[in-house]
Amino acid sequence: MNNNLQKLDFNREQLELIKSQIAPEATQDELKLFLYQCKRTGLDPLTRQIYCIHRWSKGGKKMSIQTSIDGFRVIAERSGNYGGQSEPIFTYDAEGNLISCKISVFRFHNDIRFEAAVGVAYLSEYCQFDKDGKPMGLWAKPHIMLQKVAEALALRKSYPQDLSGIYTSEEMQQADESAYLKAHLTELDVELAVDLCVSKTELKTLYSYNMELVNNSPELKEIFKTKQSTL
Repeated sequence: MNNNLQKLDFNREQLELIKSQIAPEATQDELKLFLYQCKRTGLDPLTRQIYCIHRWSKGGKKMSIQTSIDGFRVIAERSGNYGGQSEPIFTYDAEGNLISCKISVFRFHNDIRFEAAVGVAYLSEYCQFDKDGKPMGLWAKPHIMLQKVAEALALRKSYPQDLSGIYTSEEMQQADESAYLKAHLTELDVELAVDLCVSKTELKTLYSYNMELVNNSPELKEIFKTKQSTL
């Protein structure tokens, strides 16, 4: 780790606050890992520079450690050799649809500024789309979001020792929804997806994607009703 990174130490009261408010779902081992990453990066969880996020996956909930793109920039600035970044370069298909964004990150070696890494992010790999194929949520501004992802990729390549194992919220947003929460082609696929839902929120999201299919099927309506009563 770079010696210029801020060192963090937490007192007992702060540790209890982190455990109850910042990482309430973390196991003892996960909490230790989260605190280690906070100290390693110098990012303060109590000021929301770094987050402990749990997501559903096969086998149950798993923890991921996230920060904002500003957190990545803080770490880069503290290194003492951060040389800024290039302007984003976007690519488009023949119809003018956004495909990718490329950003270069620079570092200094003595007085020499050099390109340390390049990050290339593809819209299809990170953007959340609704059932009509339109970007959802913050991705309604795809250029801004894709630029942040490309910058995060380049910064992680430039500072692997400090940023490995940590992801920005922009990189992870697509993972916020499980793969089965989408528009399905058949009633059987919807039925299987209903069985995988673990909360009323997920069930509601699944319904919003497949409203027309569900409303035209008495069987699916009953399946949704039965599943909702168990959540």
